[in-house]
Amino acid sequence: MGDVQIHRTANLRKLKNPIIIVGFPGTGLVGSVAASHIVDALKMDFGGYISSPEFAPLAAIHNYKPMPAARIHYSNQYNLVVVISEMTIPIASSIDLADKLYDFAKSLKAESIISLGGISLNEASSDVYVVSSDQKRIKPLIDGKSAKPIKEGATTGVTGILLTKGTLENFPITTLLAESSEEYLDPNAASRVIRVLNEMTKLKVNTTRLDKEANELTKEMRESIIKARVSKRKGPSTQEGGTMYG
Repeated sequence: MGDVQIHRTANLRKLKNPIIIVGFPGTGLVGSVAASHIVDALKMDFGGYISSPEFAPLAAIHNYKPMPAARIHYSNQYNLVVVISEMTIPIASSIDLADKLYDFAKSLKAESIISLGGISLNEASSDVYVVSSDQKRIKPLIDGKSAKPIKEGATTGVTGILLTKGTLENFPITTLLAESSEEYLDPNAASRVIRVLNEMTKLKVNTTRLDKEANELTKEMRESIIKARVSKRKGPSTQEGGTMYG
């Protein structure tokens, strides 16, 4: 018997065949950042949380308010559910969590599940990749060159299990993966994956804030590189090794 529990704190019965978006941590934290931005941009309500003895003992703080790190938001207006986690899902909980999310989606008679995330292929590109248990749903994205299909490869964790279940049980499950940095939080990748999601679902999630954050991050990185080069030309500091950041 599994140990993952989904707790509903709101009545979700007004939702009519909603789309369920899943955003978990991963490469560039793209899934979590994108899902959090969608929740804020669409002013979605808190609808529940996910618990497990295996989960890290932490709370996420938003607008001064402690929240469960793994939680559910919903919007009757947009007929949308977002499942977000701001902690890494333990490997031991992946199968159980995927099963519970799948059952949760079926209980809501969801139209589909769409998982958002990042991928690092070290190609320094701005591409978004797509994999789905329903090829008809992603054909317009591929034909319009909004996203690239992945012919061969593997995806792990909750998303990988959901994709397999969708294929075996003929339920539409899709994952959108933006090329991202492995080394730092990547709001640019989160913005790109949301723009493809908008096209796929007809949502209109504004990404201006994410784009601004991406520009500021790029500027900070350039300044850090310049400072590092200047420091290297000047030779080692007398304080080198004294602190971790300097």
